[in-house]
Amino acid sequence: MATSSRQKPPILHVIDEEFVPPDRGDEQGGPESAVPAGDPDEAVRLFHHYRRLMAQILGYEEELPGPASEEDLAEAEEKLGVPLPPDLRALYAIADGDGDLINPLFDRQEWLPLAEIDDLDDEWLEIAREWQYEPWRQTVFDAWPPNAVRRSPLRPGWIRFACDTGGNWLAVDMDPGPDGRPGQVISVGVDCTYGPAYIADSVTTFLRRLVEALERGDHRCHDESLWIDADLPERPGEHATYIGGPPSREQAVQAGPRVQEVRVTDVEDCAFLAAVPDVRSLALSSKGSPDLTPLGGLPVEYLELDGESLDLTAPARNRELRSLSVTCARPVELAPLRSAPHLWALDIAAATVADIATVTELKGLRYLEVTQDQWRELSQLDDLPPLAVIGIHPHRPERDWPLSTAWVTVDEPPSPAV
Repeated sequence: MATSSRQKPPILHVIDEEFVPPDRGDEQGGPESAVPAGDPDEAVRLFHHYRRLMAQILGYEEELPGPASEEDLAEAEEKLGVPLPPDLRALYAIADGDGDLINPLFDRQEWLPLAEIDDLDDEWLEIAREWQYEPWRQTVFDAWPPNAVRRSPLRPGWIRFACDTGGNWLAVDMDPGPDGRPGQVISVGVDCTYGPAYIADSVTTFLRRLVEALERGDHRCHDESLWIDADLPERPGEHATYIGGPPSREQAVQAGPRVQEVRVTDVEDCAFLAAVPDVRSLALSSKGSPDLTPLGGLPVEYLELDGESLDLTAPARNRELRSLSVTCARPVELAPLRSAPHLWALDIAAATVADIATVTELKGLRYLEVTQDQWRELSQLDDLPPLAVIGIHPHRPERDWPLSTAWVTVDEPPSPAV
């Protein structure tokens, strides 16, 4: 018995296995100041004081491993391809990591020996980039303060020197953004879903905050562990999202400029977007035909639109637009997308498209999501973009938020008669 199209699973055809979504961090410039903010002498002083305070609170002092030699440091820097910041380097000259301490020195995060900092398991990142997890819908947000850290999931210049054993690390950033400083401390890993978090301008400052927390009594003992409340910055995702109906003026103002992800339902008027000028991931749902004019001036990179009727003219004027998903009952015109210079991902599987041949003119497209009927029509056209991944649904999908699809992935291009 033949299988009907409605029983077939959606297929994700991976044509170019080497392609990964563009890294926005590569597009950012370097720092104005190439001088690290840390002070190695101050870091050493704070380190010893911090150790004395911990011993006083715990009632005992734990023994550290021996120091790393100058040869060890030089060898590690050669393998890393970048130098350690002077303050962290000075600490390794005191001890080569935590060893077997009950209380890791960097606030419950184990300080790694030099031999381990260039040999870390990055399976978490490889999994996140697997196409079935839809990385084209993921946006790396800006840390706070803005432009200090490059908007990347991971970079060679981020030297991870401490870990929580759960797939998260503290790193010294030797490749900072335009408003950052070399040697600043950031947090990266599986829990930084929205991107890296800025912690301090240096290891020196990080230690100073730990010392100050102990001195003011902001700590508690849990079993044998010392928990320190150093009032460090939170990960960006914890204050990044607004979800709900159109916000009132007060709600929008309260959300503030740090909001970088917005999903709003029952949209009629998009004027509220003026209160979230830093939004980078935006999902709008409407039962009618909303005025999308305010989108043209926003730094939106991932845009998800669901409406009865949609005009893509204003969204296409946004030079930051990278990925677009359209759900639309009435025919939508793709022609305005010719002016979106960085658009590389397009999902039109849940849209009725008036001018599907426009896809051939979108030469920057690397990802395309369509229905089986749409692909049949496109495959008859000449000069398609150099697509790396094509997602094909057997029929028009029903869209629920958050968008996700139970893809079956194959490493081969689709046939015209798929």
